[in-house]
Amino acid sequence: MTRQDMALFPGCMISYRLPFIEVSVRKILDEFGVNYAENNKFSCCPEPNGIKNLDEMAYCVTAARNLALAEESNRHILTPCNGCFETLKGIRSEIKVDGHFRKTINSYLEKIDLQVTGKSDVMHFVEFIHKFGKDNIKEKIQYPLNSLRVAVHYGCHFLRPSNKIQMDDPMEPHIFDKLIEDLGATSVDYVYKMDCCGGSLARADNPDSALEMIQNKLESMKGANIDVIVVGCPQCFIQFDHLQQDLKKIDYIYDIPVLYYSELLCIALGIEIRDIIKRYHRTPVDSIFQKIDEVHIKQEKIKEYFDLKFLNDCYSCGACNNDCPVAKITNFNPKEILGKLLEGKLEEVLEDPSIWMCLDCYVCYELCPMKTGLVDVFTTLRNLASEKGKVSHGFATEYESFEKTGTVALYSKAARTRVGLESAKPELKDLKKLLKIIKEEK
Repeated sequence: MTRQDMALFPGCMISYRLPFIEVSVRKILDEFGVNYAENNKFSCCPEPNGIKNLDEMAYCVTAARNLALAEESNRHILTPCNGCFETLKGIRSEIKVDGHFRKTINSYLEKIDLQVTGKSDVMHFVEFIHKFGKDNIKEKIQYPLNSLRVAVHYGCHFLRPSNKIQMDDPMEPHIFDKLIEDLGATSVDYVYKMDCCGGSLARADNPDSALEMIQNKLESMKGANIDVIVVGCPQCFIQFDHLQQDLKKIDYIYDIPVLYYSELLCIALGIEIRDIIKRYHRTPVDSIFQKIDEVHIKQEKIKEYFDLKFLNDCYSCGACNNDCPVAKITNFNPKEILGKLLEGKLEEVLEDPSIWMCLDCYVCYELCPMKTGLVDVFTTLRNLASEKGKVSHGFATEYESFEKTGTVALYSKAARTRVGLESAKPELKDLKKLLKIIKEEK
């Protein structure tokens, strides 16, 4: 089996309540050329919070049956649901390491002519893109999400229990945030980031507590000035998207758009998904599209002067930022300037006097994995600023001298005579003529 041999396991929550999420997942898998199959024998995973606590053996055997079906088709399981992921990954882990447990489970499965060994892996959709798609994302981006402030909600079952999931730090994860930033957006930290969405409290006959939990998270997100919430779990999606409408009834108004990760990825890659999102999300999403489109229009102007792919790659890397000699002793921040460019704020950057602080020392070039550096970027910026008359006094004075005399240092006959050198003044009339022609043709 390879990463291409995947059995798509949407789970019943997505399949029957949120099928528009499945549409976006399928679009991404098709875009990346993943050869996935469906299996109409798959059941509920089953859901880890409710079913497990009512009949643990039924829970384990049902999960094992799904794993056995994947093994039978010689495929790994790919799921966009946190609950399905935790259930199937967890049971697979026990099957692989606990011989007694495996034997007990198979004693049930053999009654329906199945057997499970644990050879089929289980991957979450976000994990799958992080492992196998992240290197291709940047070259596919059509709508960079620069200036977009994203609140990532990981969800409990994506990371925990860590002894079975073994994917990322269970309390301080990074892979979801990194995928968001690969799209050009900013993943914003906020209070309660790693807290549960409270999705099961309503089934525990305590819906008011569920509402309070989501309200606390929304309040902290609002305080962090975020534009959109991005999740990797259907239950979490329902909590954030649907409960915002319930909160409105008691005068808590947030109107923060909520997207499943594959929906955001579709938008960034220019895959048509907007109409479906607008139609089936309960919390309005128009503000997201408006912001993305505004940045896209501004970036079209940036593309007249810069390679956007390079700017995005450079901004994501940032390896040289702390090694810039000027940045070490001043507030000069090359990465911040790149970020503003990617947000389409060209005019603001050209007004910024700090663009004249680059010393053309080429340290960034020598440290750059692409052997490009930022010198050419700052040269272009300063040429554009010069055309607008936005030049530092020192450089303006230097150019005036160069334009008048063809040199930046004043000619001194006495200085040369004192050291025994000839003092003939250079003949630069032709250069002055060229400089005048260049100036007139601009």
